[in-house]
Amino acid sequence: MVMTAQLPTPNWAQLGKNPQLTYEGVALVEERIRDIEQRRIPELRPLLVEDERDERDVAAFEGLLFEVEMWQRLLAETTVLEQDPRSFDGTITLGVRVLASLPDGEAWVTPVHPAEAFFDDERVSAESPLGSALLGKKPGDTVRVEAPRGAWECTIVQTDPGLLAPR
Repeated sequence: MVMTAQLPTPNWAQLGKNPQLTYEGVALVEERIRDIEQRRIPELRPLLVEDERDERDVAAFEGLLFEVEMWQRLLAETTVLEQDPRSFDGTITLGVRVLASLPDGEAWVTPVHPAEAFFDDERVSAESPLGSALLGKKPGDTVRVEAPRGAWECTIVQTDPGLLAPR
């Protein structure tokens, strides 16, 4: 019998962190769980009972079970971000879309909880250099982003609280 190593729990999935996700982020996590449980695990299950099974399939199966457990734990502790658009004053918080003037052009980015950051190219972890530099700022502000490859400036052109309301 081959034992697989215990997978490390990401910092964002540890208990007691009071995670805050956007409505869309919660929906994407729920979709990810469904995909793993309804498609990926059933695809692997028949490979686990073969006489000459590949232990990489066993590791992949265990990894998926662990991932589902992490996502479920995250959702159990999550507070969904919401804000009344009428009271939005432009301040950048988690889930607020930001049109930013970056060194290579303008782009929309959205600071979010680290667990939500990988779902698309617009989301950036609030713990990343860009995400943390934007939080608390408003349109017209210029921030200095201290990134691993060097510092650069970013100007906030516009904000949009769109992800903070249910769709």
